[in-house]
Amino acid sequence: MLEMGEETAKRIINAVAVAIDGKPSSAKTFASSPYQDLSSYGDWDQDNNNSKFDTTRTRALLISYLLFSGGRIPLLGIQIGERWFRPDKWVAGALVKRGFFDIDEASSEFVVTPAGWEYVAETLETHFTG
Repeated sequence: MLEMGEETAKRIINAVAVAIDGKPSSAKTFASSPYQDLSSYGDWDQDNNNSKFDTTRTRALLISYLLFSGGRIPLLGIQIGERWFRPDKWVAGALVKRGFFDIDEASSEFVVTPAGWEYVAETLETHFTG
């Protein structure tokens, strides 16, 4: 569990989004308990998600997820203080389809792949260095 409040987490998400995407993120879903209905990747309702687009929004949210998780993102949400932050379903699905996330069903986690870490490096180089 990360020792911070929901409002601090939202400020971090927005700061990363503004730096990369130019605007605050609208994808800041928090709940008071884990997202039990998302315990398996099949529960993420990705049948209609055909997104493989490389967007600045996707990049910004990925960086936020990594700040809070270190690269293993629980399907049930990331515990931040007494709250649970759920990754955006469409973004997570796009990252899986692009090969940037694998699904570890045994631990119920998204796991950033080597290609995903390359994507992160490219994002940081592009948006955080002159």
